Parts: sequence; C-alpha cells; structure tokens
Amino acid sequence: MLKITKRIKEHTRKFLGRKKRINAKIKSSYPDFRIIVDKSNKYMKAQVIDAAGKVICHICDKDIKGTTKTDTATKAGVALAAIMKKQGIEKAAFDRNGQLYHGRVKALADWIRTWGIAI
Repeated sequence: MLKITKRIKEHTRKFLGRKKRINAKIKSSYPDFRIIVDKSNKYMKAQVIDAAGKVICHICDKDIKGTTKTDTATKAGVALAAIMKKQGIEKAAFDRNGQLYHGRVKALADWIRTWGIAI
C-alpha cells in the first residue's frame, strides 16, 4: 500500500509542477485570450478567458457523440473554434492546465488550429 501512495504522490507532484510552470509561462506573455483545457476520465472541457479573467465562451464534449474519446475531443475542438470565429477571436494562448500534450488534448488543439485560430 505504501508503494501505491508514494506513486500517487509522485504523480500529483509532477502534475502540479507542470501546471505551475505552464501558467507562469503563459501569464508572463500577457495574452489577450487563453484557452484553458480541463480533462477528466470521461469528458473534456475547454473555455476561452480574456485578459481580465472573464469567460468568453466554453465547450464540453458531454453532449457530443463520437466513436472514441479522441473523436469527441476533435468535434469539441471544431465547435469551440467555430464559436471563437463567431466571437472574432483569431489568436489565443493554449493552456493545457498541467495535462500532457498528448491524445485528447492534442486532438483538441490541432482542430482549433486547423480552423485558423493561432495558438
């Protein structure tokens, strides 16, 4: 049991370190808009926040149907990019919020980029 708790603590420590490092880099560049990604085991959420901290738009893949979780993340990325285009947002910083840039997070970011939003 001690081995498992030690591994969980190590994972949490690495996650919080990544989150702190990413937030420091993004906030030091003073972007106009940030895309913040939140990933759980089932769903992905993303929201666009302006420099003052006000939420401009958001998306959750809970209601989006897809064959896999990555597929639903890509559809969520397309939907978020369409909303951002409608709002007139052309450039945003991508805050992966401590998550690894792999799988669903990467799929979401790639589809936002293909819709012409500069990340």
